[in-house]
Amino acid sequence: MRVRPFFCWIVASLLAAVSAGCEDEPRRRIPQEPARELSALLYSGKSSSPIKLSEIDALLREDLRPGLSAQLVKDDDGTMLVAVARLQLLEPGLRGVTSDNPEGALPEDMLRDDALALLIGSGFVSELMALTPIGLLQINGEVVNRIQRHGYTRVLGIGDRRMGVVNHLQYERGLYHSALQVGPGVVEAGTLDISPRDMERQPFFRSVVGTCGDQSVFVSSLTPMHLHALGKRLLQHAKELNLTCDEVVNLAGDREAIMALRFADGRILFIGNPRTSRSAVITLESVPAS
Repeated sequence: MRVRPFFCWIVASLLAAVSAGCEDEPRRRIPQEPARELSALLYSGKSSSPIKLSEIDALLREDLRPGLSAQLVKDDDGTMLVAVARLQLLEPGLRGVTSDNPEGALPEDMLRDDALALLIGSGFVSELMALTPIGLLQINGEVVNRIQRHGYTRVLGIGDRRMGVVNHLQYERGLYHSALQVGPGVVEAGTLDISPRDMERQPFFRSVVGTCGDQSVFVSSLTPMHLHALGKRLLQHAKELNLTCDEVVNLAGDREAIMALRFADGRILFIGNPRTSRSAVITLESVPAS
């Protein structure tokens, strides 16, 4: 049976309208070049305002949530914000993509949780601004994505008042309630584990996490840095603080790197973009006084 020309015209018109409507929707533009500038915001109540990176040093002289301390560390290779956390007073956790929460973790929404003392992220994803994790992602016992055997060799594990780093081939699901495959390793067994050849590569904004006995360090570079330079300076800084950091791992780079700190008065310093959902974000929550 032949289809009438008038019916064909109707179908063609509908398809054209649908196509035009799709093109009218805003498309997410993914930057092609590495970030060269870093944004910083200071949240106070429900409002936020930009803060100059040059003002952060003075801001960090104010008290943070109990169990947290932070300062800027500068040298010729760059500037980084280093926070030290005592896990006796802070509970680590991992938020992000799960079967019940496919939208991931939106940092700006997370800041509304008054218990939140620190966040840092984010996990490795298939592409910039995506929510598909690469490598192991386990959140509160749910394995969202399995270990990538030929990927980065470190797993950052999170348990009750503890964090640890293990080789990905030695990781077992029951070791920690939450875990994230990360890399490359920056420090292993207390020794810098990045080749000097890293200095020949392009530097990026970075977020890294380290385990130092009963304390942990959380680092956000405020300038693009090489991991070799960052790790070397971080070990020096840890020694100045009488910390022995056995493991330090790269968590994220470029626009995926974010960090937030809450001050004792409730204000929050946020480094990076708080308005993009992330596949995985590490958190520290204040523990209620017993």
